[in-house]
Amino acid sequence: MRISLPICFLLFLISCGEGLAPPAPEVKVGPGLLRGTIIYVGGKSGWINAPDSVIAIRAAGFTSYPLPDSAGIVNELLEGRAIISGFVSLPLFVDSTVFEIPISNPPMTLQYVAIAQQTSSDLNDQTIVGVYSDKPTFEPLPITIRSGDTVNIRILVDFKNIPPQPF
Repeated sequence: MRISLPICFLLFLISCGEGLAPPAPEVKVGPGLLRGTIIYVGGKSGWINAPDSVIAIRAAGFTSYPLPDSAGIVNELLEGRAIISGFVSLPLFVDSTVFEIPISNPPMTLQYVAIAQQTSSDLNDQTIVGVYSDKPTFEPLPITIRSGDTVNIRILVDFKNIPPQPF
């Protein structure tokens, strides 16, 4: 009897294998996604403070900050150091709107995420009207988007109180 008890205990330990080990962490794969909501202070009525010539609103994120001059921002996009919600405008004269920007090569850390208004047909004619920030000084909050992650943010746009331009 005494011999069989230690043998049973040994067999029990061997059979446990890694059953008591924590599970392997889930590894996410695939692209990431930046999803945001733009809230316009004052709703549709707040647009009365926007320039009459606004022809487009876009969301953009940049891997470096501060940014080069407005002409250099286009180069940031072309060289893959920036992302944009598209070349078609987000809706104008609304209370709020949403945007999604796929991140094809995560991880990506965005140092500056902003909302820009375009007021002419020149793509370089952009003015930042909102910044992803938690401070009244508009100090940007960095965001890291990893493989398979969806990061949700909210940006306020107040046409009466636009942030300083990043260049």
